[in-house]
Amino acid sequence: MAFSCGFFNSKGLDRTYTAENFTEYLSSIICNGILHTYGQNFSLTAASSGLKIILGTGKAWINGHYFVNDSRYTIDLSEYMDESLPRYVGIAIYLDTTESVRNVTLKLFPGTPAENPSLPSIPQDADHVRLLMYAVRLNPGATELSDRDWYDYREDANVCGYCKCILGKCKVTDMLAQLAQITTEMQEYNVTIAELTNKVDTLQTEVDDIIGGIVEIGTCGENIHYVLYENGKLLLHGSGATYDYEIGQSPFWENENIHSLVISDGITAIGSSVFERCPNMATARLPTSLTEIGKRAFFMYNQGGLTELNIPSSVTTIGEKAFSCEALTSVTLPATLTTLGNYLFMDSSTLTTARVECSEVPGFCFVRCTNLQNVTLSHNVTSIGSHWINYCNRLTQITYEGSLDDWATVSKGTSWDGRSGQLTGTLVRINCLDGFMEYDDENNAWVEVRE
Repeated sequence: MAFSCGFFNSKGLDRTYTAENFTEYLSSIICNGILHTYGQNFSLTAASSGLKIILGTGKAWINGHYFVNDSRYTIDLSEYMDESLPRYVGIAIYLDTTESVRNVTLKLFPGTPAENPSLPSIPQDADHVRLLMYAVRLNPGATELSDRDWYDYREDANVCGYCKCILGKCKVTDMLAQLAQITTEMQEYNVTIAELTNKVDTLQTEVDDIIGGIVEIGTCGENIHYVLYENGKLLLHGSGATYDYEIGQSPFWENENIHSLVISDGITAIGSSVFERCPNMATARLPTSLTEIGKRAFFMYNQGGLTELNIPSSVTTIGEKAFSCEALTSVTLPATLTTLGNYLFMDSSTLTTARVECSEVPGFCFVRCTNLQNVTLSHNVTSIGSHWINYCNRLTQITYEGSLDDWATVSKGTSWDGRSGQLTGTLVRINCLDGFMEYDDENNAWVEVRE
């Protein structure tokens, strides 16, 4: 028979299909390799002692089949040690479609001991396919391993490679090269786009000046002008930083007529207390030129304020008490932030979801956010400030995107879990990739539970 097809829609069970039909179809559109968006991409680390290594979490596709490791896995290589000669042990994801096996497994392939050992031979044929991730060298007399003892083949498309998206049979490397070229061109265009955006904002201001509807104009920086329109739009245009203001001295202090804020590209810093107590300012468009948000910049004293907040990745510094917005429901602190003040979102009573991608969670960050229920800390977090979730009475668990061992290295300040003195916190669980931390009320201590 010369022809075949996969006709997946059936009527009245007139056609039946097998798992092989679907794997064959999937293998035609999904490239073999490690899925970069899942877990730790099968990262390899040395155990604290002995000839043991720890394989991180990950997911891979291989000829239309998937393989998942959902918890850190310890591999003991001591049985492969030769007392006189070195050897390599290959670590691979191995597909066996023979009728008696039909499985995808993690498999070790020991090479032959020799003075100059070669990589192990891993058979491949119509029924056997491998994704070789590592080759670990075992030297005679070794008592422990380090990252200098293995070769990482995960990026080598000839033996493993990454499956980054559904691309059919297109070469991922070619696509990435094209993307890099496009990115370079876009970076060149961004300068022009920023200039044009600034000109558009300026022209818009001039148009609005001509047709009327202006309530107030003025300056709030050495090179920054503002226009407030009848519809509640506040436009800042110019370059550089706004002025820093003392409490109550900003031209926008307690202005209930401001409903939206647009800051044009070219402005690099929002000073202290600029938009403090603007209770009806629901939205704010911040430019990619912005690098700093000053203390109390959007502090609203539980009087409404922003309903959404998008902090550009260009921002590196945010001052203390920068945000306290009664209407804010979710927030993300991007990884680019390096300097943060305390009390960032204090008293944001409607805030329900928060994600922290930067390395530091400042002290008192979410204090008295009484509706906060979902908090995620990325693996980048290395420090948690004191009292950061005090009085968050609906927060019972948080998610940490790292292992239990990683969590143990995170620096934690006083009352990091909302418990201090007479204060009883509601946080009882820290979910990690390979288990969780659980609070033991009887012994007033956090207990590690590995899965």
